Amino acid sequence: MFNSVSRRLWVSKLVRVPCHEQSARSFYHGIQENMRREYSQALFARKPVPYTRNQVRSLAFSQRMRLGLRKASKGIWRNNPILFPLAIISVVGATALLIYVTYVQVTYVNPQYNKFPPEVAKALRIAVYYTELDLNPSRALVAYQEALRIAMDQGIHPYSDEVLGIKLQVALMLEKAGLVKAAIEVLERTKKDALIWINEGRGMKEVTAKGRADNSNTTKIHDSVLEAQRQRKEQEDYEERQRDKTLKKVIGMEVKLAELYSSDHIQDEKRAEESQVAAVELCLKEMKRRQRLGLPVGQGSGGDDGSWLNLIEIASAFTDLADMYTQQQKPELALPLYMQALAMVKEDEGNSTSCKQVVLLNNVAQAMVEQANRPVHPSKGNPSTQLSLSNDQIIDDAKQWARKAVDVAADIHPPVRDESCDVSCVVATVNLGYLSEMQNRLKEADDLFLKAKRLAQDIGYQEGIAQAEKAQRRLEKSRESHK
Repeated sequence: MFNSVSRRLWVSKLVRVPCHEQSARSFYHGIQENMRREYSQALFARKPVPYTRNQVRSLAFSQRMRLGLRKASKGIWRNNPILFPLAIISVVGATALLIYVTYVQVTYVNPQYNKFPPEVAKALRIAVYYTELDLNPSRALVAYQEALRIAMDQGIHPYSDEVLGIKLQVALMLEKAGLVKAAIEVLERTKKDALIWINEGRGMKEVTAKGRADNSNTTKIHDSVLEAQRQRKEQEDYEERQRDKTLKKVIGMEVKLAELYSSDHIQDEKRAEESQVAAVELCLKEMKRRQRLGLPVGQGSGGDDGSWLNLIEIASAFTDLADMYTQQQKPELALPLYMQALAMVKEDEGNSTSCKQVVLLNNVAQAMVEQANRPVHPSKGNPSTQLSLSNDQIIDDAKQWARKAVDVAADIHPPVRDESCDVSCVVATVNLGYLSEMQNRLKEADDLFLKAKRLAQDIGYQEGIAQAEKAQRRLEKSRESHK
């Protein structure tokens, strides 16, 4: 009975199963069968892939460097925001400094030593090191002496530019070290020896020229004699150029000696004046000799080659002596020197005009102003004062020179015009005010002082402003005293 019941229950369960579930199973089963069949067909239909060996390609050096730099640069700015820019700036600065040092060495330092033999240049480099970089007078002096000894042994001319340049450098080194007396001794000894050589050489040249004039009637001369004469003539021309150059350096030594004698270390105004006068006398003597021989006064024997002073340089020597006389309150001695210097500058510049003329015109006017303040009487010992002028005439002449300075400066424009023109205009205007004040033209003097003050303010010339204000205060006191 139980068996029959169980069979009925099983049959009832089978009967209650929906028909769509059976159809779904058969559907999915069919799909799986189709997929399995297609996969097996594709698997057996696929061609085998041939085996290939892995190829490793080596990188080039540039590629490895690029990869290394790329790895190293990752995060370097982020990790070192301060040190890395400073490192770059340091590298760039060091490179620029190296380039600059190389440029100076090639363009400035080496040309100074190329004219010397290698042995002399080596000694000079040591001397310059102990002069410019590590000041040591004793070691520098030994090196300079060694350079001079080697130069003499190698036959360099004792009065060539190179040898005289070494001697002048010794004096400069001693001055730089504070040994002014020793520097003066070097310059004095060098100047004395150079003048002896110049005078002896020119004396021998005159004797030789006279002998040639006496033997000018020779009819036939052998070729070897002509060649010897030609070589001797070339040597004489070289010696003459060297004498011109040496004399030019001697005049510079005299000017330098005047500066050293008047410095705070020595304070010997008498010796300073003697040296400055000697420089001017050498210029005058050489100018007369050149005029007598028909040589250009403002050029060297070989033309405009710089072997002798030009007119501007000669005028500068005259002006330096005139300035010294002005400081010593000797306007009667300074005035003719200023005028001679002005004439030389005009001759050199020709139709063109520079501020040098303005400065000299103003100096002439200022010397006349001082001479008007302290009239100079004629004396037997001073030929320049034999012709005495009245005070009013001196004042009128001084006014003309001062106005001339202002007028000439007005015609000079940049870039030729410089600060010296502006300063000279201020000083000339102040001098015109002084002269008007001396003539008791107080209103005119006040206007000129006011004009000078405005000119000085425009160019920032503090000394001119102070002079104009001082003159205005003096005029104000003078007016109050006359009331």
